[in-house]
Amino acid sequence: MTEEQFLRAAQEFLGERLGEEAREVNADTELVESGIMDSLLVLEFFFFLENLTGTAIKPEAATVEGLSTLRNAYQLVVAA
Repeated sequence: MTEEQFLRAAQEFLGERLGEEAREVNADTELVESGIMDSLLVLEFFFFLENLTGTAIKPEAATVEGLSTLRNAYQLVVAA
């Protein structure tokens, strides 16, 4: 999966949950610190990443930093 494909899928995921607010999200938007993602959405996003890759992501890899931006999350996906 390319980064562009991942970004489209992730933005669609966020759009379904956040509506118009998701339009402001780009690859480097701080998702947690900005308040866009709360703890429940972070968990949903983690499961989205696992479903996207078809494999389990090691829980120790899913740090706040690893999920802080879509670009960082993509690194989790390619490492899975």
